[in-house]
Amino acid sequence: MKNLSRSSTGIDLNLIPVFIEVVRCGSMAKASLRLDMSRPAVSLALKRFGMLFNAPLFNRKGLFLEPTPYALHLTAEMEKLLGLIHDHIASAPSMGESIPTPAAAPECDNAMPVASTV
Repeated sequence: MKNLSRSSTGIDLNLIPVFIEVVRCGSMAKASLRLDMSRPAVSLALKRFGMLFNAPLFNRKGLFLEPTPYALHLTAEMEKLLGLIHDHIASAPSMGESIPTPAAAPECDNAMPVASTV
């Protein structure tokens, strides 16, 4: 299994909902209200997200942000992926139900050795 953690990829997945909300709202101010975040926090998250791509994501139109075609494409793809994640979590066994056991636990590259008890 690939290690897709933030430490190995440098991608903060928490930025995705912020990006999607700004696309939906057309402004950082409206997105900040819907996300219950400060405007500077939304602005910083959007800036950090935009640095992951070599293409502009928005065009400023006065107080509004107009998503580029590339941003609209990204939004559609990310909404699909987030939907799949939500579906998998919703279909996970609840407390008391049997949970399938994986064949092997994923390895952790920086695991500390377990001390033996003698």
